[in-house]
Amino acid sequence: MWRWTTRILIGLCAGLIIAACSGATYQWMSTRKELAETPPPGRLVDVGGHKLHIWCTGSGEPTVILENGLGGSGLGWSFVQPEVAKFTRVCSYDRAGTGYSDPGPSPRTARRIGQELAQLLDRTGISGPLVLVGASIGGLFVRVFASEHGERVVGLVLVDASHEDQEMSVPRIAPFVPLLSSTGVFRLLGVSFGGTGESLPPSLQRFARATAFRAAGYQAAADEIIHIRESAAEVRSTRHELTIPVVVVTGARGADATWRHLQRDQVGLSQRG
Repeated sequence: MWRWTTRILIGLCAGLIIAACSGATYQWMSTRKELAETPPPGRLVDVGGHKLHIWCTGSGEPTVILENGLGGSGLGWSFVQPEVAKFTRVCSYDRAGTGYSDPGPSPRTARRIGQELAQLLDRTGISGPLVLVGASIGGLFVRVFASEHGERVVGLVLVDASHEDQEMSVPRIAPFVPLLSSTGVFRLLGVSFGGTGESLPPSLQRFARATAFRAAGYQAAADEIIHIRESAAEVRSTRHELTIPVVVVTGARGADATWRHLQRDQVGLSQRG
């Protein structure tokens, strides 16, 4: 009896290993094919060991930098960027691991992400003046960047931005996301953080499809959310260092009282309002 039980367990383990290896191969080959067939709309810039994708349109000053939310790429600004480009230069970019960008070193905290953005702008020849726009968790990232690069930033726009004092829980599945994404599970299930582009302008949908199921994208999102408390602490340490205008854009009217309070609190981040 025990002999048969042992054989069954060994067989199940072997089957799982074979399935995982097959899934990983499928994931790798699919990603490689998608990226080869659809080059990025912008340019890839080395920021010290890995490359970030940035896409700039329009001309003039100040330059508007668009920082996306958790798991999304710069394509999330596809309807905003063309409108801003009508009167000034505007750049969307993919944080490390998302969209077309290479994976970056861990932990993915606000300060590290800000440092990489600074390198990206330096190597792209964008010195300032800058207006930073951050959505959701991206709001934390642009706040740290603005406090540490105040000489370059002339304005801050927070779009339903995360707040350092909001309740922050890390999903239990987050530590397992790197493994699951590498074996192609999310691809098979059709689960993508940034979506597959159905809601984007037709001319940009192919870029979203090409990057929707990259393992690096899931891993980057998991890393950012796992270390969100560290990012929040970094934001708190720089809270009183902003002297630039801050604009808060929110759809909080239908949200709970706590969220509305946190959004109002961000209006007072700067003495200039």
